[in-house]
Amino acid sequence: MGSRKRGRWVLVALAVLIVGVVAAGCGGDDDTTSGGSDTGGGNTATAEVQDVELTLPFQDSIVWAGYEIARDRFYEPLGLNVSTNAAEGGSFVIQQLIAGNLDYAVTGTPETIIAAAEGHELVGIANIDSDVFTIAATPDSGVKSVEELKGEALGVTDIGGGEIPLVNAVLASAGLVPNEDVELVVVGPGGPAAARALQTGQVAAYAGAINDFAGIEATGVEFQPILDEEFTNLPNDELVVRREVLDDPETLATVLKIAQGWFEGTLFGNENPDEGLEIVCQMVPEDCRDMDVAQGFFDKTIEIELAPAESGGAHDYAKLKTVVDSIAVKDAPAAANIDLEEVFPNEYAEQIKEAMDGGGS
Repeated sequence: MGSRKRGRWVLVALAVLIVGVVAAGCGGDDDTTSGGSDTGGGNTATAEVQDVELTLPFQDSIVWAGYEIARDRFYEPLGLNVSTNAAEGGSFVIQQLIAGNLDYAVTGTPETIIAAAEGHELVGIANIDSDVFTIAATPDSGVKSVEELKGEALGVTDIGGGEIPLVNAVLASAGLVPNEDVELVVVGPGGPAAARALQTGQVAAYAGAINDFAGIEATGVEFQPILDEEFTNLPNDELVVRREVLDDPETLATVLKIAQGWFEGTLFGNENPDEGLEIVCQMVPEDCRDMDVAQGFFDKTIEIELAPAESGGAHDYAKLKTVVDSIAVKDAPAAANIDLEEVFPNEYAEQIKEAMDGGGS
């Protein structure tokens, strides 16, 4: 399964000082080749296929299920041949966008908010997924809410894991203090060790990312979510551009097609789960060595991508405000002052949705 820890729901400023230049496809100068069969998306096949590169905060994986399906099935009809450039995490991607080394990329919603709070001109074109991190308990634990974790142990992947900011925010909202009211126990990423901790009662609940839960559930452990609604469906990954791109019609059109194809891939995976998983396993066979885990991971990934895909990547401003408020309380007070509709406009989601519905080329 890859070691990916979906750390994009990070509500702290990550100071990643990595020097380097990441090449990104910007749209205008790429080589083109003939091709493009009309195989998906309801779009007319194009005579020219443009080679572009999309920077992701992590390598090709089931975690990008819609994107992997799009690479196989939907990008060519849109006139794109998309390859992946894997970066060193969401904060590294943000640094490269700010430096002008990238025109567009996928990065974390929280990192984008922090960059905006620092005055950087980045724009979220479309929300890619949400609800990546969660906290859930086993039915046998008797814990049915975060408040009921008082006096119990909560399993985490690592004290510095990507789920920790969510854990801190959720416990604080419930009036609980980590390691005073609730013991945080490191049980590792999803797998046999974490499963044993839950099965033996060492921990009453577990906090982690979708891949962690997929790995544990493959061992037979069942979960029930205990998060309050306020902390569910929080935006996690975002297709982000430098503001200058909005004035570059050619590059912007490429970005919108990247989002459109990704969302069409997600919708296809939801409607055709067996074929969708087969495509993803062809694209990332290393993630499919254990098909039980792969199936669970695929199902959860499609689930967290589905609502954004159905809306063309539209932003939920109430959920964005929850993320902003969490950031502003402790780590970036200036985040409270950003204009969410300016940083995360929905006009591009409307265009993407129109194209997906057959109103665009």
